[in-house]
Amino acid sequence: MLSEWSIKMRKMKAIYQKLESIFPKYYQYIDNPTCYGLTPAEVYLLQILRKKGGCSVTALAPMLGVTPGTVTNLTDRLNNKGYVVRERGEEDRRVVQVIPTGEGLKLVDRINEDRIAMLGRVLNKLDEKTIDDLVRMLEDIDRCFTEFRKETKPQ
Repeated sequence: MLSEWSIKMRKMKAIYQKLESIFPKYYQYIDNPTCYGLTPAEVYLLQILRKKGGCSVTALAPMLGVTPGTVTNLTDRLNNKGYVVRERGEEDRRVVQVIPTGEGLKLVDRINEDRIAMLGRVLNKLDEKTIDDLVRMLEDIDRCFTEFRKETKPQ
């Protein structure tokens, strides 16, 4: 007889395997760098700036999972393309804020609209109840991850 723990771990394995199957298919379409003339990392950086507004290079590094030097390289490229500007802090001139330009924000909005349209094409065979259930489940999963991060955050 399988223990409750074993049954739960089998279910977690099944969830993990499905996510591993779904995400590469999803990212194959959303991370196509030739679509917008950007790398996936540049798109992700613009996505963060869309949500946060200006951010320091030091604050962006852990959000992207890279070093501040890598963030500087990314922002250099985005700056050259006209999608971000850098401003020195008034109180501390060593702090550099990365701020999206109007063009950068427009591009992020276009990318998001394209991604939403792509999801609509992919999920169009699902009925409304299934889509509503999926939204509810994803909200629950998001909440669980948020709570987990709070519980495991180093003090």
